[in-house]
Order: sequence, then C-alpha cells, then structure tokens
Amino acid sequence: MAEDHSEQQNNYEKLGINFSQLQNNLLLKIVIIIIAICLLQIPLYMIKTLNKSRETNLDTVKQEIYNNWGNKGAISTFRADAVKINAVINPEVRYRGIYQVVIYTADVNIDIDYNNTTETTKEESITFAYNRGIMDIGVKINDKPINVTLSDTKLRIPMPAGKSHCEVTIKLRGSEVLQFFPDSPQSQVTITGNWDSPSFVGSQLPASRTIEKDKFTAQWDFGAFDTSLLKAGVELCLPAGIYQQIDRCFKYATFFLIVFFFTLLVGERLTKVNIHILQYLIASGAPVLFYLMTLSFAEKIGFTLAYITSATIIVAMVTMYSRMFWNKTRPALILGIILAVSYIFNFFVIRMEDFAMLTGTIILAIILGFLMAITGKINQK
Repeated sequence: MAEDHSEQQNNYEKLGINFSQLQNNLLLKIVIIIIAICLLQIPLYMIKTLNKSRETNLDTVKQEIYNNWGNKGAISTFRADAVKINAVINPEVRYRGIYQVVIYTADVNIDIDYNNTTETTKEESITFAYNRGIMDIGVKINDKPINVTLSDTKLRIPMPAGKSHCEVTIKLRGSEVLQFFPDSPQSQVTITGNWDSPSFVGSQLPASRTIEKDKFTAQWDFGAFDTSLLKAGVELCLPAGIYQQIDRCFKYATFFLIVFFFTLLVGERLTKVNIHILQYLIASGAPVLFYLMTLSFAEKIGFTLAYITSATIIVAMVTMYSRMFWNKTRPALILGIILAVSYIFNFFVIRMEDFAMLTGTIILAIILGFLMAITGKINQK
C-alpha cells in the first residue's frame, strides 16, 4: 500500500502537482475558507430553525394558558358625556416547563357621566373582549347598587332618564395586555401596576407616565377634538425573550465566522506555522456549536448565564486546540482573546434594542480597522 501511494504521488509530481505547496498555498486556503463559510450556513440555518420551532412552542403554551386563565383584556364603554377609568394591575409570571407567560389580575373602576335624553330607562352596554376571567362586577347608579346581567361579552346596564352617574367596578383575570376603548368626548384612563417593563399602546401616547423599579403609572387624557377611535392600554412585556435574543445573535453569525477564519489565517502567516485544512474545518465547528449550546442552556438557566457559559466553553476549546497545532501559547491566547472580545461585543449589541444597529455598525468598523492594522504589512514579514 505504501509503495502504491508513493508511486501515485510520484506520478502527480511528474504532472507538476506538489501537495505540500497546495497545502501551503494562501489562495487555495482562502477559497476553501469561503466554501467552508458557505457550507456552515447549513448548520446555522438548522439551529436558527430549531430556535424558531421552540418559539412557536412557546406561543402554543401561551395560548393554552390564555384559554384557561383569561385572554388579552379589552373593555369598551358606551357613548357618554365623560368617562374616567382607573385600573390597577397585579401581574405575575407563570411557568409551564421551560416556558414563561405573564398573566395578571386587575381591579378596574369606571366612572361614567351619562345624559339620557329620553323619558324612559335606556339600556346601555359595556363590552368585554371575552367573559372568561371576569371574576366580579359591581354597578352603582347615582350611588345606589343595581342588579345587572352579563350576556355573553356584554354587561347590560339600565340607565334612567335624565343625567346620572354610573360607577362600575370590575375584577378580572387576563394575560399580557389590558386596553380600554372609552367612547366619550371627555375621557381619562389611568393604569398602574407592579411591572418594570411595560409597553404602552393606544391611539396616542400617555399624557404622563412614570416607570420605576417594579412599578409604573400611565395616564391618557382625551378631549372633545379627539375624533379617532379612542384606545389606551398597556402590554406587560418580558425583557427580550431567550428566543428573540438568540435570533439576534444570528444577525452577525456569518461576520464572526469570517473574523474567526481570518484570524486563524493571519496567525498562520505571522507564526510561520502551517495549519492543515482539516484543522481549519474542525476549529470552525466551535463557533457554530456556540449557538446550539446557548439555546440548550438558555432554556434551563436563562439567556445571560447561558451566553456567558457557552462563550467561555467555546473560547477555552478554541484556545487549547490552536495551542496544539501552533505549538505556541502566545498566538493561541491572542486568538482566544479576539474570540472572547467578539462574543462580548455581540452580547452588548443584542441587549440593545434602540441602538443595536448603530452600535453593531461601530463595532464592525472597529474590528475591521483592527484587522487592517495588523495585516497592513503582512507581506513584509
């Protein structure tokens, strides 16, 4: 077998093919690296699809909890002279397996000034998005309690002739969102709750709002000239979910692969130690494994700790592996530091929502400038 291999190699050499030169050829390695980056998009895509699948499972779990506890809340009042709504929300996080969902109980007080221009009692209705989750309802007209009926999603209230004041108190359960539709030319909506990351929704922004640690207050004031559909509400958001944050990681996945391969290539040229093509390909598996590792850990210990754990493991693996094929500690440590810094930059970028694109662009420019600085005279070494 050895003789056959030697004879075959001699035949290739007669044709002008030198395998050692091919292995050391920079252009060939760059071509192989480009092909490898293209092929690595397949496992990256598979991991990204898995992440989307887990996120879909979360949506399914959310809907099951909504159906059992109470869906997204919405309350519409009837046309009146003035409406004042005050809602106090008490949210909590419920877990089912690895998934978490925000639910709440809410105490709602609705004051309505109404003018019935007819001479007889007129029936009006307050409409709910759903009736599951409504725990208690009390109605007073001119400070006198009255009996009311809840038919399907409508609370029917008999309003007497002339001007009157109606007070409605509601205790309900819901999930994630609570919003109101006050059908009045003069209305005010105030919502308070123990939550540190609310998102305010409505036909306009709150006139005033305060967000403190574990507490928020928002108030909407609608006037006679607000002719559009009046809507005010709050969405109780969890800080960017693990699946959303992992999905953001993929935005820079290809770039970091390029940086990784390019750093190996530069290290090879500077150390004058040849890296085998197979070693390039094996090493490239580490940054791809990072995403699967982060997804697996995040479902158990949360995104931040999972990201730090995965990045630490990958950096350690790559550093030790590069120490083996370079047989030098310094370039291996430099490679590990570059990889660690790239993970740190990526982490801060994905945690920024408003400035993610700007920060990411600045970071990419810094990395590119650094690579230009260290490779500017590479051909002179």
